[in-house]
Amino acid sequence: MKFRWMLKIVLFLIAILCFIVVGIMYTKLSFIDWPYLAGGVIFLVLGVLERFQKNNLKKR
Repeated sequence: MKFRWMLKIVLFLIAILCFIVVGIMYTKLSFIDWPYLAGGVIFLVLGVLERFQKNNLKKR
């Protein structure tokens, strides 16, 4: 149970950090660092899917 919470928290924190880097790069240098944007989106989707997968397992 704690592993799932820690996994979700880590995934969301990594996504937030990636989006912060993208924001800083865009405001300071006027371009988007695409690997960080892609990483942020991927980690955000993984965190959300982990949540829904957990809920679907409870219903079964």
